[in-house]
Amino acid sequence: MASNGNAGKAVKVASIILALLFLLNGVMKLAGMMVDQFAIWGYPAWFQYVIGVVETLAGVGLLRSSTRFLAAAAVVPIMAGAVFTLVRAGTAGQIVVPAVALILALFVAKHSR
Repeated sequence: MASNGNAGKAVKVASIILALLFLLNGVMKLAGMMVDQFAIWGYPAWFQYVIGVVETLAGVGLLRSSTRFLAAAAVVPIMAGAVFTLVRAGTAGQIVVPAVALILALFVAKHSR
């Protein structure tokens, strides 16, 4: 279902917001800036780099209409996992950003097929 009209504009705006978010966070993870946080959450250090690669690639993919659906679909389980992790860690107050990113990614994926 290709986007057009107002939905198309909303998809583009949401895609740009998500791209900036995932490029920033992906690069931070690839730079090893979240090793301690991943350890606190109980994840091995290498997991940060896997997530960083996916987030960075998704950030780039969200900027191209031909790869937007795949990029948005790729971050849905990552954001769901982030929400789960934050709730499990007792830091549910921090779920706003990943929850909004999850909703935006679902919206972009739905309207980008």
